Amino acid sequence: MFTARNISLSALAFLLPGFAVFAQAIPEETAEQNQSTVIEADRSRVLYIERPFAIDAPAIKFSAAAESVDDLTATGSTTNGPATAGLEQTDSLPIDSPERAETPEPEVIINPEDDPEFIQRTESIRQYARSVEAIEANGGAWDQSLEQELVSMGSLLQQQGVHLGAIDVFERAIHLSRISAGLDSVEQVPTVQRLIDSYVALGNWEQVDIYNDYLFYIQQRAYGLDDPRIIPALESMATWHVQAFRIGYGDLLGLRLSSSQILFDAAAKMVGLHFGKKDQRYISNLRRSASSAYLAARNGILMAQINRADLRTAQQDLYQQFNEGRISFPRSNQAGEEVMQEIILFYLEQGDSPYDLAEAITNLGDWFLLFGRRDAAEEQYLAAWQFLDDRENGAELQERLFGQIVALPTFLRSVANLQPETETAFESTGLYSDFADLVFDVSSSGVVRNIQFLTVETEENALQLSILRRSVRTSKYRPIMREGQLVGSEQNYFRYRYWY
Repeated sequence: MFTARNISLSALAFLLPGFAVFAQAIPEETAEQNQSTVIEADRSRVLYIERPFAIDAPAIKFSAAAESVDDLTATGSTTNGPATAGLEQTDSLPIDSPERAETPEPEVIINPEDDPEFIQRTESIRQYARSVEAIEANGGAWDQSLEQELVSMGSLLQQQGVHLGAIDVFERAIHLSRISAGLDSVEQVPTVQRLIDSYVALGNWEQVDIYNDYLFYIQQRAYGLDDPRIIPALESMATWHVQAFRIGYGDLLGLRLSSSQILFDAAAKMVGLHFGKKDQRYISNLRRSASSAYLAARNGILMAQINRADLRTAQQDLYQQFNEGRISFPRSNQAGEEVMQEIILFYLEQGDSPYDLAEAITNLGDWFLLFGRRDAAEEQYLAAWQFLDDRENGAELQERLFGQIVALPTFLRSVANLQPETETAFESTGLYSDFADLVFDVSSSGVVRNIQFLTVETEENALQLSILRRSVRTSKYRPIMREGQLVGSEQNYFRYRYWY
């Protein structure tokens, strides 16, 4: 059964692919169940943890009775979510820090009936409805001039949050487009994309999956695999595969990750071929391919699914469509390593950004560290350090890259740079968020040790903090480097935001 909690998970994962997800498998249900079931969310478990950011050590006075940081009494609490009591408040980030936590503005709830834009859209919908009726009266139900009127009306309904109504209108517009331009015409693509948006809003993942497949099919049929116009379709389909994996939709989640790697890699190659590697989409798609490879390497049991003969053959066929001359699809770990090396080669060829090249070399070291290849990681870190040694401002760049510990992997992004409307959509799914401040040591091999919470544990947040502790304990950090040597660090203060 789809619960509100599952729908929230799905919507969040679809909107925010950068989150570390504690995925809960969601069983398949019918479209009708997907749309209609609404049950109070279970907010007990942590579902998402954003990338943490460093904070300065708070000015805390330990009393004789306090045996540990956990024994401290909170002096304040956050205002985001119901279970926020117990967070030690610190005004600890430097004023010029790009990741400084900002105090959220009080939420202002606007009655739609008092919102001028809402009222204007409502009136526009009525006008479009009258226009549709007039066209039907004169030209019949299949008059081609209806299509644009329906698309405009559906878009307004979508903005009003009337997604079931928008879906009905969009589906009719698509039907008219197929009649006038052909069953597989690309003219219907923008409307299908709007239709998918409404299904996403409803959490109807069966229809989201069906229409994403349909979008890719009609564009591949129209453009083939050598036309640059196929690039957005490759990116969109690959992104959906990752989102479907994150929400646990379908039975073959390993196949999703494998397909996403192939498609992101193909998109990067197409961008490089038609627009040049300096096009930002080239590096962007390589990094997204690395992200998929990381998720695949971390989910070996799921990836074993594609060892089935029929699935393996299908993946090989997809891979070979975009990789002439290569017969076998590389394993996830190998694929990720190859992508990292491609990024290094890109910056080496560009030759105009020493820091970006050093960072790319360091990211390969991060990859090795994440998968237990400590010696190989240290070799890459040292190569990056020595490369910067020869630069004019090398010491400054070395400090920027290795002067503090860094949460890994760096290519899984957080909510930090989301547009406001996206974060509003994230919060509207019914999950709560809270913060926790931690202090811990990191060894020279990137292992987290001696975790202590500045956030006071309460009955309300005990389970969330326990899950957060386990996540932090098993995480990896890029260690600090001094004079070309990796060193351990103590008393690292970090703030985590989590959703539950």
